[in-house]
Amino acid sequence: MKPIALITRNVDPGAIDLLTSLCDVLPTMSFNKDARHEIVVPGGCAHAWLVAAPVSIDDEILQYCRKLRVIACAFPIPEHIDVTACTRRGIWLTTVLTNRVGREAELEAARNILDVMSGDIPRGALNEVLQSAA
Repeated sequence: MKPIALITRNVDPGAIDLLTSLCDVLPTMSFNKDARHEIVVPGGCAHAWLVAAPVSIDDEILQYCRKLRVIACAFPIPEHIDVTACTRRGIWLTTVLTNRVGREAELEAARNILDVMSGDIPRGALNEVLQSAA
């Protein structure tokens, strides 16, 4: 069975194509930045999230996401995501270069997910996660 990837907003089809090479991709869901209850159910079955727009993710949400291995942001500063909580739970948090926007950022975020799903350290990692925890 392939790992499951969740995408929080419509992204470039190329990013979805990259993800489907290693993951089953859930239908895209649009989340309100602060709509915590909307994230818990699909997030609970996902191994990877491609976060295409800012959304609040903290330890309270992550407790329901036991399978989650990576949150890949398609923007450079994930100020609404708790890096410490991700690290403590063995979840990679990745970001993209500041000059990447739109399609380029979404493709880079998808590649970061593929890195983790392949057992590699993601290029855009903001935290350090023990390999045994990931």
